[in-house]
Amino acid sequence: MQNLSMREQFLILFMFLLVFVLAGMWGLQQFNFKQKKLLLQLEVRENQIRQVRVLSTEWQEVQRTPTVSVMQQDLSSFVENIARSLEIQDNLQLNVLTNVKDGTDGVKVGLDRLKLDLLLSMLYKLENHRPVLRTSHLSISISPGNRQLRASFQVHKQKKG
Repeated sequence: MQNLSMREQFLILFMFLLVFVLAGMWGLQQFNFKQKKLLLQLEVRENQIRQVRVLSTEWQEVQRTPTVSVMQQDLSSFVENIARSLEIQDNLQLNVLTNVKDGTDGVKVGLDRLKLDLLLSMLYKLENHRPVLRTSHLSISISPGNRQLRASFQVHKQKKG
């Protein structure tokens, strides 16, 4: 540096300062760009969080209110009434189920010495009832001599609130 004139030294120092200032400005510009990008992402995430909170509140409200109406009548007596309407109450055997899902009631229905059309009528009335009932575990066997059926199945309903 000693062979350079004062003017040349000042020019080199000025160039270093200019490069340093330009690099600093570029760095600040990149920092501001990243900051704006992160603020936009933050705003999007906050909107998503608000939406999740609103949906969560709606979900809790839906869970509190029953989505289907609940049968007020006892399930056993309801099944007996259907059997009585079909005049097959003498062929009916009911057992209350104890191992059912929480929030449901269930009965096991046994029907003996029954014709196929009466069984189908019984199942149709149960399956198409409102409020909804669910039938499951259907088992049918045929008596070979008199061509009558023996059937068993389960009927479930949603419990009252």
